[in-house]
Amino acid sequence: MRSYSHALLVVAVLMAGGCQSQRAPEFVLNSQTKALVPAAQDAVRNELQSAFGTPTKLTVWESLPVDFGKFEGKVTSVSDGRAFVKLAVASPNAAARRLPEMKGAAVKIKGADSGLVVASYNAETGALGTTGSDAAVLTADADVSVIGDGLQFGRDLYLRHCMHCHGVSGDGDGPTAKYFAVRPRDYRKGTFKFTSTKPTIRPSRDDIKRIIKLGVPGTYMPSFMLLPDDEVIAIGEYVRWLAMRGELENKLDVELGNDYSPDAAKDRQLKEVKQEIESKLSGKVTEFGTELTEDWNNAEDEGNVVTPVTARVPSDADSIERGRKLFISDKVKCFSCHGETGRGNGVSTEDFNDIPGGKPGEKSKVAGLFDIWGNVVKPRDLTTGIYRGGRRPVDIYRRIAAGIKGTPMQAFGGSLKDEEIWDITNYVFSLPYQNKPAAKHH
Repeated sequence: MRSYSHALLVVAVLMAGGCQSQRAPEFVLNSQTKALVPAAQDAVRNELQSAFGTPTKLTVWESLPVDFGKFEGKVTSVSDGRAFVKLAVASPNAAARRLPEMKGAAVKIKGADSGLVVASYNAETGALGTTGSDAAVLTADADVSVIGDGLQFGRDLYLRHCMHCHGVSGDGDGPTAKYFAVRPRDYRKGTFKFTSTKPTIRPSRDDIKRIIKLGVPGTYMPSFMLLPDDEVIAIGEYVRWLAMRGELENKLDVELGNDYSPDAAKDRQLKEVKQEIESKLSGKVTEFGTELTEDWNNAEDEGNVVTPVTARVPSDADSIERGRKLFISDKVKCFSCHGETGRGNGVSTEDFNDIPGGKPGEKSKVAGLFDIWGNVVKPRDLTTGIYRGGRRPVDIYRRIAAGIKGTPMQAFGGSLKDEEIWDITNYVFSLPYQNKPAAKHH
């Protein structure tokens, strides 16, 4: 087993629970990594594999804020190079559902790697058997932990339900993605559109769970409402883990990009380049891991949730009219994208606009609005009553206050009063019912 020498990292290799495909799934590098010289690509690939493993041999990086899954137990006996462990579960069958994922999970003794993995599990007795070269380090009555079954559980569910659209790596390039007018989300940047959190904050666990459960109306993202909660949660943790993997790759690309593009590194000796890269990345993964941990922990901080200061203003004619005036005002300029009547046909859709995430003042060479994934963005036709980020009043409030991450929809929470945001919310909710023909009575 390969492990990091960095002090921050404690890793445990998890063997695959078993993939049914004849061809094992593989993580792919992003376009920025592929633009580096081969030696730099190899360095990025190796760092990612050490920190996250492969789809069929996952690695737990314990400092990351991911629920990897963990069972506590006590060694009952050791014989013939195998240790037998009694799990501390209320019911032996409570762990039986994770049996496929538990096989191959790492076994730790007092927080340290033992070199052992789970070989068998008896759901009737709650006992599991381990195998590995270091069984002798375990003695009867030793306290042990079995770690990683939750991540593998999420991985198996993701490959079954999500991979065909979002891809093995979470790059939005699954086998069915090419048939969609708008590509499935690539969340390797750690950016998710519809969240309850402030503009610069990652999505919370509840945000990801809600999107999986409810889907995204008006898109190809379906609802998985029928999945049990524990499966939805496990998928969500695996999605977060994939996003962190993608973010680490992006950070490595930034670190190497200027010096190791083909032009920058041409005519240089391969040995020299490899030595430079090794030196440049020394300690960086530890540093980047600390940043990832802080960023994703911030998403669980209640102080980073967009919460209305005041209760919703009653949705009466006065509030709707105030909202309409704000909608078409120069203060907010909702009309520039959504159009004066909210049909998504504003003048910005025909302009050359700033590139989201690009350099300040950098304009697109193609007319229209774009997101950070390079997709054309058509502002929502608010008269349809379809709201992709949720149709609760607080959902619309949050879209106005915090914007939609990765898109031209900006945040207005800093420039509008709470009552004004509620007035616009009430106006938006009124749009599907305006100028509708009266029902005919017979």
